[in-house]
Amino acid sequence: MLQTYGHVLYSVPVDLDFGCPNRSFEGEGGCTFCPANGARAVQTGDTLDIKEQIEKGVAFAKKRYKAHHFMLYIQAYTGTFSSLALQKASYEKLLALHEFKAISIGTRPDCLSEGTLKYLQELNKTIEVCIDLGVQTLNDITLKKINRGHDAKTSLEAIKRLKEYGIKVFGHIIVGFEGESRADWEYTVKELVKAGVDGIKIHNLHVIENTLLAKEFLQKPFKTFNEYEYLEELIHLLRLIPSHIPLLRTTTDTPHKQLIAPKWHMSKGEFLRMLDEQMQNRDAFQGDFFTLKTPVEELDDIVTCKDGSLSFWDKKYKDYYHPKAGAIFQAQKLFIECSKLANKLTCKDVNLLDIGFGMGYNSLEALKIEHQNFLHIDAIDINLQIVRKSAKVLQNEILQALYEKRLYQTQKAQISLHIQDARYAITKLKDEFYDVIFIDPFLYTQNVTLITRDFFIQLVKKLKKDGVIVCSTYIQAVRVGLGEAGCTSEVVKIEQSDIRGIVAFKGKQSLEGVSYKDPYLIYRDKVIITNKEAQMLSE
Repeated sequence: MLQTYGHVLYSVPVDLDFGCPNRSFEGEGGCTFCPANGARAVQTGDTLDIKEQIEKGVAFAKKRYKAHHFMLYIQAYTGTFSSLALQKASYEKLLALHEFKAISIGTRPDCLSEGTLKYLQELNKTIEVCIDLGVQTLNDITLKKINRGHDAKTSLEAIKRLKEYGIKVFGHIIVGFEGESRADWEYTVKELVKAGVDGIKIHNLHVIENTLLAKEFLQKPFKTFNEYEYLEELIHLLRLIPSHIPLLRTTTDTPHKQLIAPKWHMSKGEFLRMLDEQMQNRDAFQGDFFTLKTPVEELDDIVTCKDGSLSFWDKKYKDYYHPKAGAIFQAQKLFIECSKLANKLTCKDVNLLDIGFGMGYNSLEALKIEHQNFLHIDAIDINLQIVRKSAKVLQNEILQALYEKRLYQTQKAQISLHIQDARYAITKLKDEFYDVIFIDPFLYTQNVTLITRDFFIQLVKKLKKDGVIVCSTYIQAVRVGLGEAGCTSEVVKIEQSDIRGIVAFKGKQSLEGVSYKDPYLIYRDKVIITNKEAQMLSE
């Protein structure tokens, strides 16, 4: 829109009350996921008056987004399900009510008559016309199950005809229908790309009250995606969409009181920020499965610690990655010696969970221990860029293998690297229990998600009865949180150095203070910190 108009256009949704060919006149039937109001936009309210809908939509966009330029969006139900004469009269009336720069019409693949296409072609000469086409999925089994009323072939033919008439078409798909998998969503996305859509809208499945889908869900609940799960699928799909095709939607809004599932604990804005951050952290770009992208090398300032190890000065957080005493020294003296990892390896095979893998020093030093038994390491970090940068700076083949394949193994050891938010990653490690857990949050004020009571509770579930947790952050809130999670702990100070930490074991311990809390394991750092401060003030 910036390239075409020189500024952003904000949608003003309108409900023409044209109905839907898939519903009876009384509103019964329809797609199983669609509510009786045809997924009407919140900002239009309950009013049926067209002029009032536009006034409300414009006012909403101005207040929320400071909008100045607008696109008319015929949103609810099916925007072309009426006589051609009524379509013309309705569109012309709407366009006369405000200075719109473009018009987007939501419709179905089976509601595009020859007359409608010719009219839209003419209208397109005076104002840009876009069709928001409800494809949903290209799996015919699913289409039948959700009572869509048309097959996949109809969707692809509709796109072809729209392109022939020179009309832009945005394909709308839903991720998460019961019985579908990543392979189905991949197929739908790839076929839309092949068909030449001008844009794609994606969102996860919502189960909305008073729908047929809600009735099915309440009788027999099925899987819906939480924030982390949808994020993983969305990132994968975005990488399949060439970068010249814009993404017009990645989430959807349903009023909380009407939403049955999934119940998210993250706002739309927070989710979009998480999506942006995690794609950057993973060196992932829209369309990069088709186009080889070389990551831009922006190495942080390299510093040499007292022990000769190399570390980074983080420009964003304005701090060093490691204590001045050194990364290797910290790995050996705090993490390895305090966990008694060498002793454990002389007795048995050891499972190690390394959270906050970063430059990898803790795991790399663990691999250097002489042992006859097997060392299995699950390493978790949210930032793949750091692994890539570290592999280059340290010229380390293990880190390079982890960056490229997420796996490094020998006869006596194996490291599996998981690039995800640790709160989600540990839920995927279902069959593992750990003898040793390392937690290295770097700056706890920026990674407080790794030191909350609720995260510790999940870790303790993964800790063997005689296991040990070693954490490089030693503030009282960490010890309080570990105590609430069922651990006894003590602060460790490495002599003649600036290295401090905490060692914890399973056991009862109650300490004074307030822990960080993240009850849904989804809050962002600022929210967790703000909530803790509020709790302290209230007490």
